[in-house]
Amino acid sequence: MLTLLEDVLDRADGSYITPEDLRTLDRAIASWQQRRQTYDLVQLKENTILAQVMQQIQATAPDVSAKVNFDGGNKCNRDMALVLRYCATAMLLQDEELLKDRLLYWMQNIMVALKNQRVNDFVYRSLQKSVQEHLPPENADLLLPYIAIAHQWLSQ
Repeated sequence: MLTLLEDVLDRADGSYITPEDLRTLDRAIASWQQRRQTYDLVQLKENTILAQVMQQIQATAPDVSAKVNFDGGNKCNRDMALVLRYCATAMLLQDEELLKDRLLYWMQNIMVALKNQRVNDFVYRSLQKSVQEHLPPENADLLLPYIAIAHQWLSQ
């Protein structure tokens, strides 16, 4: 939403905002309550969502489990929580640039240096499944595009 507002103001630049931009702002405002509800649900269910991902990793991917559990899973859990929180904030504000600028550019460099792309591919697929299972479909649908962006960036 911040990027959206900046873009609208830049395009207006001393003129009236175009009808098309006004409609875009109207849609953003109209969806605020559902995005806010989704944000609150993610915050409430974060521990459950992340615990399910760790369980799924342990149950279905022993090679990935060995990689993420070398420190008890603390780093993996911390990174997933960070990604989930930034995705929730980006979804709330409808601002994928915020997700990229504040987290993904930095985190992608670390994951490439650690050669964790294959592990991240599995982890973030599991995170998407867990979100789908723990959030109502209309809420999951708002959040999943942002997790997909993180998945793509951190698995390349």
